[in-house]
Amino acid sequence: MDDSDYLRLLTHQAEQANAFLSNARKWERERWVCQRLLQALNVSHQLEEFSAAGQEPPDVLFREASFEVFFVLDEGRRLNDEWRVELERRRSAFSLSQLVRREAKPRRIGAAELQARLAPTLRKKAHNYSERGLDLGELDMLAFVSLKRVVPDFNSHFPPPTEFLRQGWRSLSLVGPNFARVLFAHPDAPDFLRNNLGRSVLFDVGISL
Repeated sequence: MDDSDYLRLLTHQAEQANAFLSNARKWERERWVCQRLLQALNVSHQLEEFSAAGQEPPDVLFREASFEVFFVLDEGRRLNDEWRVELERRRSAFSLSQLVRREAKPRRIGAAELQARLAPTLRKKAHNYSERGLDLGELDMLAFVSLKRVVPDFNSHFPPPTEFLRQGWRSLSLVGPNFARVLFAHPDAPDFLRNNLGRSVLFDVGISL
């Protein structure tokens, strides 16, 4: 493969990413996040086992799980805008050298800070859903963590997720490009979540957006 072929491949990948981030593929995107968690937890599954709820939340139904998916990004980042700009950058490049750019070295953060980054979205959802009279105890919350400016240190200590427990969710898990963890799962949560409670799973190969 020469440079021009590789450049076309990179452009095609950016086109696929933009399509995947479109509103039309929202549910497919949420299902993909669930699949990433299941793969990390070594739970075999088939596509036909996933379905959409009649009314959100939840976003994705899988066996006895009712997943509500949300994304956690660096402050100010928007995946749609990011990939739209990247697509134009790749389309306008005449050589691979034009795509090279320097990125600041990501800062290492502890597990406590990683966990704290879930808080703004969970507080907002807990408030909004409670006002709608929804039972938070029926939802399995799942965060997809996509951070470029920081790198989690999984040798650090995860503090008790006290605030999130008080909100009343049935379970809370997170999955990232190369990691997954079930932060808590109540006795009525799906077995595959309870059986992996408190275990950090690290992937050899990361996949992100």
